[in-house]
Amino acid sequence: MKGYVPFLLLACAWGLASPAMAASEQAIRDCQASSMNPLVVSACVKKLTSKSTRLAEIECRKQLKCWGKRNEKRAQRNCAPGFARAAQWDASWWRLWDEQELTHVRWRSRRDGTLEYYVDTGGMRLICGYDPELPQRVQVQYGPAKGDIGLEL
Repeated sequence: MKGYVPFLLLACAWGLASPAMAASEQAIRDCQASSMNPLVVSACVKKLTSKSTRLAEIECRKQLKCWGKRNEKRAQRNCAPGFARAAQWDASWWRLWDEQELTHVRWRSRRDGTLEYYVDTGGMRLICGYDPELPQRVQVQYGPAKGDIGLEL
């Protein structure tokens, strides 16, 4: 327990003890995967844990346009395999999914910061439920192309 005391003091001093100021685990993993150079990784993590960066992310998360655009590329990259897997098991997916880009975004849960990206094709809507904290775990579904219209990307 002795070894943890200095870490806890440093974490409190940096503001990391507060959940609102802590960098997301996924963002830190992305930083660590971005480079093999420890100095680059350290600078990236330092930027993520800075108060101004976290406050900017909190403000962005409140607005669909900002949050949707910020997560668009990762959502496109992670939703495509979900649609492809669904197409292996259901013939209807083969008809609908042609590796098109998702064109709209809407809130799945504004409180949780989760999003739904979708594309309308042939009178049907392909939807991908996306959580920025768990980007590899997507939920895909399809249904009639009607209802809530999201923000166009």
